[in-house]
Amino acid sequence: MQYRNSLKLIIILLLPLSLLAQSTEEKDITGLWKGFMYNDTTQQNYRYEIAISREKGKLFGYSHTYFILNDKEYHGVKKLKIKRDGDDIITEESDLIVHNYPIAPAKGVHQKNTLILQIKDTVMILSGLYATNRTRDYRPLTGYVHVERKKDYSQSALVPHLQELNLAKNLSFLKEESTPPSSETIAVLKPIASEEEEKLIVFAAKKQEPDNKIKPTTAPVVKEPAVVKIETPKPAEPIITKPVPTKPTEPVVVKTTPVKPAETVIVKPAPVVKKPEPAVVKPAPAKPTEIIVAKTDPPKVVTPPVVVKPAPVKIAAPTDPTAATDMGKRKIENIQALYFKSDSLQLTLYDNGEVDGDTVSVIMNGVVIMPRVGLSTNAVKKTIDTKEAGDSIQLVMYAESLGSLPPNTGLLIVYDGKDRYEIRFSGDMQKSSAIVFRRRKSPL
Repeated sequence: MQYRNSLKLIIILLLPLSLLAQSTEEKDITGLWKGFMYNDTTQQNYRYEIAISREKGKLFGYSHTYFILNDKEYHGVKKLKIKRDGDDIITEESDLIVHNYPIAPAKGVHQKNTLILQIKDTVMILSGLYATNRTRDYRPLTGYVHVERKKDYSQSALVPHLQELNLAKNLSFLKEESTPPSSETIAVLKPIASEEEEKLIVFAAKKQEPDNKIKPTTAPVVKEPAVVKIETPKPAEPIITKPVPTKPTEPVVVKTTPVKPAETVIVKPAPVVKKPEPAVVKPAPAKPTEIIVAKTDPPKVVTPPVVVKPAPVKIAAPTDPTAATDMGKRKIENIQALYFKSDSLQLTLYDNGEVDGDTVSVIMNGVVIMPRVGLSTNAVKKTIDTKEAGDSIQLVMYAESLGSLPPNTGLLIVYDGKDRYEIRFSGDMQKSSAIVFRRRKSPL
């Protein structure tokens, strides 16, 4: 009897722990994960996305890596095998579905991500190390992966590829997607800063090391030399300063006494009486000087109109009259908003999916500024002046054609000084995507 009671007590005490362990295992990890991948060899960050889906109780997914080099966008889509043991998730590449790399990737080389599931401030995070397998010709590559689960699929680089490849229908989280958020509550983008990502990588890497290996190396080394350097200069300064002021004071007193002769000052008023006589003769040549000034005025009047003339030339730039002919008939959806601070913005356009002949026209506050731009992996650039545009700018991405794989998808990169924004848009013959720019006002 006593044995049974003690057994029941142990089961009751262990019950909360078993429920907690069960709850962690049952956390749904299906969805879109966006972040970056750091390569230890190149020491660079690459945009990285993972789509995790479930079918008949088994997990599978896709990955997308892309980077921009010399104004050209490179990407690769791979199929993933996914294994899970509680909060430990392992993703391993199985096939390279599509890519546009200039050199074909090496065969037999696969990447394996060993990730840990964490929740920080209601944000689900997958982070950990990755490595490639060793082959006869290639040694393993290592790095770090950090991705966060996103609810907004419109800003995905992976989903458009899967849609155009007819693979998005296999994603369970897209089937369960609720109605998209209204255009009234659009999210404000934040600039992408590579320095912040590097700090995040270093911080996450240090967390995986034991504390006793990190703290003793940094704390004593920084504090001890700092104290020694401060104490040594203090006694040296007073010894040098005492002899220095005594020497310059003596020559200064000697120089002031000979400079004060009053006799030389009295001699100067004599030539002052002679100066008004030539002054009477000078007004005659003063007339030609007035003529010279009059001659310089005409060239000054000629220069201002030269500066004013180029301004109307920009406004009268030639546009394609066939661009955005049905702009008034299509619905405009504000998909993103951002704040800008510079007097000019640089726009760069790419195709966001498979290059299939998508063409767009960019409309700024009702005026076509980029007519019929063909989207590809090559950059198409345009610099816009924001001085006279006011505090609010609306850029509409008008689809001129849908290409062979609809819908029309594109990537817009905006450079606002050192800040960089990435905006992905899509459109068709019924609706157009728009981005709202608001000027960031400096504090008074």
